[in-house]
Amino acid sequence: MAKKGKPSLKLKTSVEDLRLHTPSVWVIESIHKNFSMDRLVSGQTYAMDGQIKSLQLSKGRIKSSVMCIEEKPFRLEIDVPVLSSDQWTKISQRMAGEARIAARLSAGKIPSNLSAMIEDCGFDAFADELVVRCSCKDKKLCKHAAAALFLTAERLLATPLLYFELRGTNKDDLLIKLRQARTLEAKGEARAHASIRDNDIPTLPQLEDCLDDYWRSPHSLKEADRAPMPTHLPHTLLRRLGISPMVGKFPMVGLLETIYDDVANVAREQRRDS
Repeated sequence: MAKKGKPSLKLKTSVEDLRLHTPSVWVIESIHKNFSMDRLVSGQTYAMDGQIKSLQLSKGRIKSSVMCIEEKPFRLEIDVPVLSSDQWTKISQRMAGEARIAARLSAGKIPSNLSAMIEDCGFDAFADELVVRCSCKDKKLCKHAAAALFLTAERLLATPLLYFELRGTNKDDLLIKLRQARTLEAKGEARAHASIRDNDIPTLPQLEDCLDDYWRSPHSLKEADRAPMPTHLPHTLLRRLGISPMVGKFPMVGLLETIYDDVANVAREQRRDS
């Protein structure tokens, strides 16, 4: 049992609930892959009983101290594989085809299908094989490390974006890579969206030519419910302004389209979750 008067960390979330959220579920899966059942159960018990005295997450490493029956806590380190900038660029290129990824990242959330994308690129979502150093000197992966990982899963439930820090990046850098990946076409031409061209705009009559019919519906009231919706023309203001005279690596109008789309996606996500 943890000593009275000593601050401790306690697992308060059920493992079943941790399995429902990313990236917590990836940590739980790693625990089950790496630990024997007896050490897994002992580690979960230690975590629930408040045996963990400290837990720090940083780039490529989890540090913790865990009380046992000894006077002093065992100190341990768990290595988490760090992905290089080039590897995250590869992952962002795989992510670029998913429209809602950027919106969820901007909202501080990690989509569940990110693990599949990471694995498609040949990397582990968390760590298929764990490297642990613990002062208990156990030759096998110890219960102290299992306890620390259960608390890590709960920490990531509260702060999902810490996952990226563990793996060697951060949300902002990943969003930049993701936007850059979206600007690259197969030929390597840098564009954020298809350029806005005059022939993309449907031919519409001048306002002064349709004043007599402006307030009249083209459909009767009986047909209104079944009438087709008018064609939606995205980014109408940008289309009216035309191609920007500013010269740069990426077209200004295309970049603005990307920003407007991301803002709209984030707003939809927040409205859906509220």
